[in-house]
Amino acid sequence: MAIKYTFAIFLLFLMQCHNDDIPFDDIPVDDTSLVGEWLLTESYVSPGGTAEWKKVEEGYRYFFDEFGNYERTDFSRKILDIGAYKIKEEELYLYFITEGQKDTLGYWADFNDSKSRLTLSPSYPSICIEGCLYRFEKE
Repeated sequence: MAIKYTFAIFLLFLMQCHNDDIPFDDIPVDDTSLVGEWLLTESYVSPGGTAEWKKVEEGYRYFFDEFGNYERTDFSRKILDIGAYKIKEEELYLYFITEGQKDTLGYWADFNDSKSRLTLSPSYPSICIEGCLYRFEKE
């Protein structure tokens, strides 16, 4: 029985880890600077070893409006999903409907100094232990 509790605590610990070695920007995300259109331009995904930023050709886009709504489109602006967003501290939450069910995605989110680049890393429901980040440029 104690092994089950120890394993459960260990899993919770892993889910809460945030690797400080990954190259995040320093400015917390905020509602007013997030408003606008963002194009995915780079990804940093580690399958377990070292990683580096790679350019994304024809990345998808996010459009965030001032009313808390968002759209995600492909490169040619075909809508992939729509929903609402909320910012809590340094996390961006996207709320949407998938197959008739409410769903949520959470991301650690930061801006660069000029707030022209947005860096996202999954935080909820899944996380990237080895590091996965996505950079978006404001259009």
